[in-house]
Amino acid sequence: MDVLSAILKLLRLKASVYFHANFCGAWSLHPPESNKATFHIIQRGTCWLHMADDSDPVTLRSGDLIFFPRATKHIITDTSESPPKSLELGIISDPDSVGPTTKIICGHFEFESNLVNPILTALPDVIHIRSDDPENAVWLDSLIGFIYRETESDSLGSTAVVDKLCDVLFVQIIRSWINKKETDQGFLAALADPQLYQALQQFHSSPHAAWSVELLAAKAGMSRSAFAKRFQSIMGITPMYYVAHWRMQRAHEMLVTSNKSIAQIAEYFTYQSEASFRKAFKQHMGIPPGAVRKSKEKNMLVSV
Repeated sequence: MDVLSAILKLLRLKASVYFHANFCGAWSLHPPESNKATFHIIQRGTCWLHMADDSDPVTLRSGDLIFFPRATKHIITDTSESPPKSLELGIISDPDSVGPTTKIICGHFEFESNLVNPILTALPDVIHIRSDDPENAVWLDSLIGFIYRETESDSLGSTAVVDKLCDVLFVQIIRSWINKKETDQGFLAALADPQLYQALQQFHSSPHAAWSVELLAAKAGMSRSAFAKRFQSIMGITPMYYVAHWRMQRAHEMLVTSNKSIAQIAEYFTYQSEASFRKAFKQHMGIPPGAVRKSKEKNMLVSV
């Protein structure tokens, strides 16, 4: 399994469309505040994105996609003029006005796991993928078209289809950002580095193996010192800290989703003793593994 797929599987991505509508004349869309990553697809027409920081409005055209990895206040309107800031969140539309129709599809991405998300934290506050960008035009047009047809459909399973298509949309957004190489820092920059990617790929394929800097460097085809230096330069942490922290992320998930004992999980991740595993877990996760397991058992009792 590749690195991105492994991480998305662990974080349990869940995507969906929560709103789609046609706008005509004078209108203003004020998305509600949310702790979820959100996206807007301009399926038809032209509109403008206004950010809370008073930056210049951004023109959004048919086929464009706008993505917010984290809560970021914004408004989408039919005009480049500054929208009224006193308006409450919601939809403002003048039913008597006329004009071109704009079709917008709004959705969100959430992660059912509470673990640290290295993908979203590596992204800027907003990503604008333009339909006229030749690198994205083919997949963007076909995927948006498919999503649109399913949102308008009353066929059996249409909601399930839209949700899965939005999963694909998230992966394509991340691929697009990585390919743009907009930054040389962070997790996604490491995925864009061919040699670091090889090391990360091997590690995420077998995170429980007995990894060392030397072994990771060998997988990257680099010397130990060169690998360690580049890894820390791009990721901001040492290779072995990344290994230990990601193992604890996986261990946390196993405590929540499996019936393996703490001792069995410690052995799985090649810790020589349960005590050393408990110490490492608390150091990286902030709580002891026993507390995570007790929380799981409590939730199971409540659900019953």
